[in-house]
Amino acid sequence: MNSRDAQDVILRLLADGPYRTARLSDGDEAPADVAELLARVDRAGLSRFARFLCRHYYRERVVHFFKYSRALAPLTTRLPEAALKTAEFTALIPILILGDRASAQQVLDLLHRHLTAGADLIRTVVPYWDTLIEYQSVFLLSDASPPPPVAKPFPARAETATILELEWDLPPILPQLLRPFSRPPMPSQRRIRLLFARSPHGEVTVLRCTDALRDLLESLSGQEEPGQLAARLGLHQDSFGKTLQKLEQLGAVIAQESFSASHVGSELPGRQT
Repeated sequence: MNSRDAQDVILRLLADGPYRTARLSDGDEAPADVAELLARVDRAGLSRFARFLCRHYYRERVVHFFKYSRALAPLTTRLPEAALKTAEFTALIPILILGDRASAQQVLDLLHRHLTAGADLIRTVVPYWDTLIEYQSVFLLSDASPPPPVAKPFPARAETATILELEWDLPPILPQLLRPFSRPPMPSQRRIRLLFARSPHGEVTVLRCTDALRDLLESLSGQEEPGQLAARLGLHQDSFGKTLQKLEQLGAVIAQESFSASHVGSELPGRQT
């Protein structure tokens, strides 16, 4: 095993809980080169550092993506990152894989219980509390790496393109939550729809999702040629193609190699009359 291969194994041992648990267990039949590497490793020290790394990794993401709930902590007494100091999170560490979407969902389930259990009093002060948690949760989940896309012949909606319906119009008041306030700012209580998309570079974008954009994304099966799809939806073909390219750049659409293009267009084309 060369030094690069050894480095890759160590990194996987630190980041991949199930792999680490299997390799460090008694009686594990690891490949000879991996077994030789493990014989030279401080296993207890590696396990301690892996637990530290896991807590640090998720704490950074919870603090960042749940910053609005965190800003409300003086009123709610619910710091989101406190969930990571619980015995329940410690029990999760051996099965978590850093950056994995399923692992992120397990952490989110724990976070939801921490933030919403017995939260009736919080809801009287912050009536949009559950909506805010839902909004932040999609951000954290969108940050996780998706599984490799399944190849399809034509443009398809990306697995990580999430359409979220909310009961409160949160975006206008979110910046106010990060500034000093005596009373929590109140959003309008009206239904809105948002699209969350993760770009190939890992950037998460959120934008308002119109009925037309929702219908377009829900129509992208990956089995229909773009021109035929535009005609079926009653859209102008040229502007429809530009919209697909923009959505591909944002990560909401997965397209075949021949379709991919540089950034052009940003608006959803209007329906033909």
